[in-house]
Amino acid sequence: MPFNARITVPAEAKAGEIVEIRVLTRHPMDRGGQSDGKGGTVPRKILNRLTATYAGEQVFRFDMHTGVSANPFVSFTTRAVETGDITFEWREDGGETYTRVARLVVT
Repeated sequence: MPFNARITVPAEAKAGEIVEIRVLTRHPMDRGGQSDGKGGTVPRKILNRLTATYAGEQVFRFDMHTGVSANPFVSFTTRAVETGDITFEWREDGGETYTRVARLVVT
């Protein structure tokens, strides 16, 4: 399954401004346990953590569980301190990780 995330950051921000970051992730968030039709069960396969790092610091962490819906959407704020990348990392059951980067321009 290809991983897809839509990340929205402001086009630019003033130094010290509080900015909103929005993230929509395409993922089925399969809670598992259903019959696989062969006498077994489908294993759980969810994104269990999203972290965002900016200016060398973790600015957001979201631990997800089976109650989180498919295609999770999150929104958080951070203070614009310098022009740089915000690195997003999702961790999935089974150890797979996905990384995406968005640039925040600070004037």
